[in-house]
Amino acid sequence: MNLVIGDYIEFKLPQFEGGSFYSQRGWRGGSKGTYVGDKSFAGTVENDWYDSNDRHWFSVRLGDGKLKRVQGKNLYPGVTEYAKGKGHEGAADDKQFRKIVQTGGGAR
Repeated sequence: MNLVIGDYIEFKLPQFEGGSFYSQRGWRGGSKGTYVGDKSFAGTVENDWYDSNDRHWFSVRLGDGKLKRVQGKNLYPGVTEYAKGKGHEGAADDKQFRKIVQTGGGAR
């Protein structure tokens, strides 16, 4: 599966309650939240990009009009339904080209 702009997806993400990543030692020192289950989402991939650390991100426009940003490593395992959008092949080629240009390398 290669998610690109225009693809429709349904996915689940884990949900947590409580917890804090801030303590007297600073960020990342707090307690972890409690896992309370998965939440389902559905929408169309509106944008994707690679950040300066070579992490892949997606913006998904949900059915209620809200925009959800999800890191690729969290999104791909949670995809339950997937439908290619119009122009999928061209968008996949463009995505690969952007990865090479933005990060200086291809798939690793």
